[in-house]
Amino acid sequence: MEELRLHALAKLDEREKFQSLGLATLRVRVAGPVPADKASKKPMQLECKLSISGSELRDMISSHYNIPASLLKLICRGRIITERQSLDGQGIKNGSDIMAILMTSSEAQIVGKEAEIAEVEKARQTAELLSARGDDDDDFDVQIADQNGKPLALPAEEKKALTLAMALHEKGRAALRTHKFSLALPLFLEADSEFNKCSSQILNSVDNYAILCLDIVWCYLQLKNLDQLPNADFRLQASEAGFKRSYGEKMERLAALKGGTGTEQALLMRLYLLQGIVAFHKGDIREAGSLFNRAEFVLTLLHVDENSLNEIMLMGFSEREARLALRTKNGNVQGAVDFIMEKRKEKEEINKKSKQAWQQRVRGKKLGKTVGGAPVNVDHFDSLVGMDFPAGAAAEALRQADNSINLAIEILNTRPELLSLPDPESKKIDITDDMIQQVVSLGFDVEFARRALEISRGSIQRAVDQLLRTGGVLPPPQLGASTSASVSSASDSVSRTSASSSESGTDNPWFP
Repeated sequence: MEELRLHALAKLDEREKFQSLGLATLRVRVAGPVPADKASKKPMQLECKLSISGSELRDMISSHYNIPASLLKLICRGRIITERQSLDGQGIKNGSDIMAILMTSSEAQIVGKEAEIAEVEKARQTAELLSARGDDDDDFDVQIADQNGKPLALPAEEKKALTLAMALHEKGRAALRTHKFSLALPLFLEADSEFNKCSSQILNSVDNYAILCLDIVWCYLQLKNLDQLPNADFRLQASEAGFKRSYGEKMERLAALKGGTGTEQALLMRLYLLQGIVAFHKGDIREAGSLFNRAEFVLTLLHVDENSLNEIMLMGFSEREARLALRTKNGNVQGAVDFIMEKRKEKEEINKKSKQAWQQRVRGKKLGKTVGGAPVNVDHFDSLVGMDFPAGAAAEALRQADNSINLAIEILNTRPELLSLPDPESKKIDITDDMIQQVVSLGFDVEFARRALEISRGSIQRAVDQLLRTGGVLPPPQLGASTSASVSSASDSVSRTSASSSESGTDNPWFP
């Protein structure tokens, strides 16, 4: 009773001091090794104005514990305290609990502390570079898929934020696997900040955010930080809601192993375990016991026979594949093997389609945009090239015809000067003397033979066909004509094409 009375008096004193002097009392607990003379099980009471910046607060904590400020990461209510913004601007109030993470995993390795800080910054920079890569990057593709591996169509900004969040999350999980919890937690919180930039509709399509919440609470547990208990409870509720959206309202169906891969059951077991721990520390012993029993039940269902596991691994499959498949097929070895092969085939097909879609986007960029602003239709372009029209001419005709293949053909048939346009997709092709000689031997001029071979990308047959169509003479190359110039004059070109068609008596369905 006396302890409760003293605690109430202290609270009252803190409130009066804040109201009269504007001094807030913050409770600071350091996670990690601190100097022996500063070590205490109770949090430090720190008085300051809420108008100071996060950097100033960090300096005050650094000075008290005699720890370099650069080695501290401050967290309040599950959010990293930024250096420049004021405390009240970050939602910190009088009586808030502050968690100060000392960026190290070993008291003896002081030098490693600076490296951990640098590693967090480097991880974010790397993730930002990854998320900045565009869909039409010639050498790189980022594809975001749902739980079934199907690519998600996302707006550019949301895809960037989601890619950054997932990359930071993965970096944090890598640190988690090596038990670097003080490094993993800041990365997870950075990922959480990026996930919050995405719409709820997108987050409902994937289970990544629910898993992230589990990982954050796991770090709280490993760092023995009970001050974050309210935030842990909030995150576990968010995680459970996310799993229900992804796996159905009655998640107990997962425990029956009907169609699941075991990954879901492992997540469910972690959720029950962490919920039980939080309930225990909140004093709800009965609820904690119930949750621990549920976690234990799911854990028994995750057990895999070692002999069956080794049998499948001897067939050349990985341990992870074998374990998940055995869980899915209730320990049936043949069923597990069939399951692995089926999943591999599905994954291969999805990857193949994703790669084709990416290659189409890259090619569309190279071919330019139509008068309507859309990328050139790659399928129409391939069809025209398949009809033996030069690639450069086919691309320009589609740009002017706004992707109408019929109108593009009409343009190509009435504007022979387009035939000498360079191939927008071509890489440097060496035209050998032997190739030129083969064309010249059929009675064509040497220079025209060379240019026809360049236009046809080294194809002797196409070069000859083109020279035959043009009577052995090619118009001068239009190397100075840019795509933008061609597009800007597209309406004039189409008008001239229409006029010539009318004069020649050609029935043109595109013009009255």
